[in-house]
Amino acid sequence: MRRSKMRVYFVLILYVFSSFFSSCFAKVFEIDKIVAVVNNQAILNSDVNQVLFYLKQDKDIITVPLKVNFLRDKILEKLIIDTLILEEANKFNIEISDSQVDMILRNIAFKKNITLNELKNNIILNNTNNFFNYEDYIKNIKKSLKIKMLQDYILNKNVHVSEKEIYYLLNKAIKKQNELKKIDLKCIILPYSNRESEKSIKNKKILIDNFSKIINDNSNFDYFYESFKKNKNIFLVEKILSKDLKNLRKIFFSKLDIFKKNQILGPVLGKKGFYIVKVNNIKNNSTKKIITEFHIQHCLIRPSIILNDKQAKKDIFKIYNNIKKNNYSFEYAVKNFSHDVYSSYKKGDLGWILNTSFNGVFKNVLKNLNDNEVSKPVKSKFGWHIIKLLEKREIDEKWKIEKEKIYQMLLEREIKKEKNNWIEKLKKSSYISKY
Repeated sequence: MRRSKMRVYFVLILYVFSSFFSSCFAKVFEIDKIVAVVNNQAILNSDVNQVLFYLKQDKDIITVPLKVNFLRDKILEKLIIDTLILEEANKFNIEISDSQVDMILRNIAFKKNITLNELKNNIILNNTNNFFNYEDYIKNIKKSLKIKMLQDYILNKNVHVSEKEIYYLLNKAIKKQNELKKIDLKCIILPYSNRESEKSIKNKKILIDNFSKIINDNSNFDYFYESFKKNKNIFLVEKILSKDLKNLRKIFFSKLDIFKKNQILGPVLGKKGFYIVKVNNIKNNSTKKIITEFHIQHCLIRPSIILNDKQAKKDIFKIYNNIKKNNYSFEYAVKNFSHDVYSSYKKGDLGWILNTSFNGVFKNVLKNLNDNEVSKPVKSKFGWHIIKLLEKREIDEKWKIEKEKIYQMLLEREIKKEKNNWIEKLKKSSYISKY
């Protein structure tokens, strides 16, 4: 009996070893190679090949012919960074749900103008290589989502764009736009020449200064302009039509601070002598679309599974009545009762919001509020609000859009800088070795 058992064990061991060696010899040329180690994680040659395969398969990705080694180095660097970020994501216990993956797949299918099932079938049919299959595809989506979620959290926490910097660039853009405005000027000129004596030029300077005071005090530029136009005098008159500020600099030797129609400027030195100038017209190159913005704070009570709409309404009116009775302030209500956690630490401040962002009921409420006045409770799709209007203003929609563009540009720049710093810190605190 014992000899029989020994024979069975021997057969089993022989079978395991023979299977192992036959497998090894069959795949002798397919043995994977470690190309990098990040802390306790190995990056394999097949990981790099998988990305290369994906780049070739995806028709939406335009690849420029590059040296193979250069492309592989870039892919390896990206995999190292991804590994570092994924390790951090695991520390934060970030998990990706099936519904999140499904949403990503639906978006991909929508962009490709195919159904979700067609996308899944395409992925499965394209499984012509061990480097790329449906399970890998889903795994990569989950990894990408984890990386994005952690990046968004870290970067949004650390990246800030100052209003000062936004308005500095916005004012530069407005100034540049103003330089393109077409300006009509009427000019009264006291001619002089460089050939004149120093005494003569000095006397003319005194004369033009005194004459400028008379015009400004009596607002009678047009009277003198028409008079000098009809009757010959030591003064000349001239019209300058449809010139932008850049071209005006060729006529006048110092900057004209033009900002409104009927403005009187001078005396200023120019090509023909001393000028007194009236801004006759300013033509904008673009039409203005004036919109209203409201700077508001709010206290929000949001209905939920445990708080129905009726109870939410009851709660918000109770808060409103306490504010009206001066039992506590609006700011106290926001800090202690508001369900909007994001704005509550800023006293409920929602910043400047366009009137087009509000529905009819909200617009009417805001339109009838005075500065620093608190509204009666009003309902939106988010819940029940008490609104405090801090200020309202009218602005050119064009500059509102320009401000948003500047903000996005600055934000992207700061995010890129912060991301590079964050990744460098991760690298310095990690063990990384390439082979």
